[in-house]
Amino acid sequence: MRFPSLFRLPRHQQFRIQPRYYDPVKEEIQERTDRIQGELDGKGAGTYQPSKISFKRKAKSAPATSMIQLGIAALLGLMVLGWLQFGNEIFYYILWVIVPAYFIYRIRSIRRRR
Repeated sequence: MRFPSLFRLPRHQQFRIQPRYYDPVKEEIQERTDRIQGELDGKGAGTYQPSKISFKRKAKSAPATSMIQLGIAALLGLMVLGWLQFGNEIFYYILWVIVPAYFIYRIRSIRRRR
């Protein structure tokens, strides 16, 4: 008999693997039927290449990253200039801008999920 506990104890787990069956003849027949079906549909010969893998990078990721870095650098530069001009009070002014902007962003992201 087991007593109730506040802690969950791990149970014995077994490693189970289901081997896959690979039939090269069946794969070849499937590739040929797909290629012939593509030729009949008018796609042309030689366009179907099932074994070719493409590792191309997205071109849009680099400009977005550089714009974020530029924005962070500009914000830090403005903070340093504001600190030199106004002292520690500039951080209170920044909080008055950042905190409402953060809450507005969170509210909009919650509304988009619905």
